[in-house]
Amino acid sequence: MGHFAGIDSLAYQSRALHWPPLGKLLLSICLLIGSLSSKSPCGPLLVLGAGLFLFLYSTGGKIPSFIVFLIGAVMAFNMAGVFIIALTQAGQPILGIAVAGATIDVTREGLSLAALVFLRTFAGLFVMLFFAASTPIPHIFNSLKSVGLPDHIAEAAILIYRYSFMMLEQSWQMLNAAGCRMGFSGWRNSMRTMGIVAANMFIRSLELAERSQYALQSRNFGGRFPLFQKPAEMTPAWGIISIVALAGVYLVGNA
Repeated sequence: MGHFAGIDSLAYQSRALHWPPLGKLLLSICLLIGSLSSKSPCGPLLVLGAGLFLFLYSTGGKIPSFIVFLIGAVMAFNMAGVFIIALTQAGQPILGIAVAGATIDVTREGLSLAALVFLRTFAGLFVMLFFAASTPIPHIFNSLKSVGLPDHIAEAAILIYRYSFMMLEQSWQMLNAAGCRMGFSGWRNSMRTMGIVAANMFIRSLELAERSQYALQSRNFGGRFPLFQKPAEMTPAWGIISIVALAGVYLVGNA
């Protein structure tokens, strides 16, 4: 598996490739609902463990570089949000931080809410990574069609899904190239490099959209993704497993 293997290539190599796409989608949705409905960190922590296990099982324990980059980016943004929540939530102070002559209190309620948000974010991330890394695009399109989603909506959803991962791969390549040229040596250079990468990513996204449109037209793309081998059909067992997972997470998270 190459360092920059696409998400679709990763899905075709998945151990869970032949699992029913609708079954995987239903299980992922139930785990996400269970995590979001939990009032304590125990529920999201359980979903995080399940999502991480399913993702690593799907990929055989191998994580491509662009997935590592995605996890790192989510962690960076998540930590910033968690820090703000911990400092702004009212409640019983347990720690004081001195800033510019003033004291900012960290409350027990703030830390509890911050931990809940942190775990919910990563639980959802790994559950969705499991689904993305085990379900090829034609299987997803076929699943959306089978539940009655209109063609144009399913097509738009699939194209956005596919090209978002392509842009993620390109951003990782640009950051890796900048790092090889000492673009992150020092705080000032790091800020300048990130600004250049962000500007170039905007231009690159426009170029990619134009080239992709020409590529689709040259292949007579008509809004459908052909299936060369029909995926497995969803069975009642998948519905039972999903409902049991949802009930288990809800009970643990609201005990």
